Amino acid sequence: MLIDTFHPTEDTFMANPNDPYTTPTPPPKSGGGSTGWLIALVVVILAIVAYYIFGTSGEAPEPGEPPAATTPAPAPAPAEPTPAPAEPAPAPAPAEPAPAPAPAEPAPAPAPAPAPAPAEPAPAPAPAPAPQ
Repeated sequence: MLIDTFHPTEDTFMANPNDPYTTPTPPPKSGGGSTGWLIALVVVILAIVAYYIFGTSGEAPEPGEPPAATTPAPAPAPAEPTPAPAEPAPAPAPAEPAPAPAPAEPAPAPAPAPAPAPAEPAPAPAPAPAPQ
């Protein structure tokens, strides 16, 4: 009967990661730096979109009113009154007005006025006889 015993010199066993004499495996390589390019591309696209949304319209805005001062500025002197214009020429008389067209149908007669309310209200109904 053969008993299989532990043989550390055989190659079927996995290397001990804590053994100082084994050569360490190199760290895995990164993806080649493609994430940096993707981030830069997203930033550029967002900058272009922001320029078109918030960019200038090409025209300079009108200057706003100056900020209010603590003391109001004096009112400007009134301008010289302008002379009244000469009497305007009378408007030419209108030509003979065209006659109004005749209505196609006569207007309906007005509805009769509602009957006036009676002067005295109607008497109350008699009470029902008491059951016996």
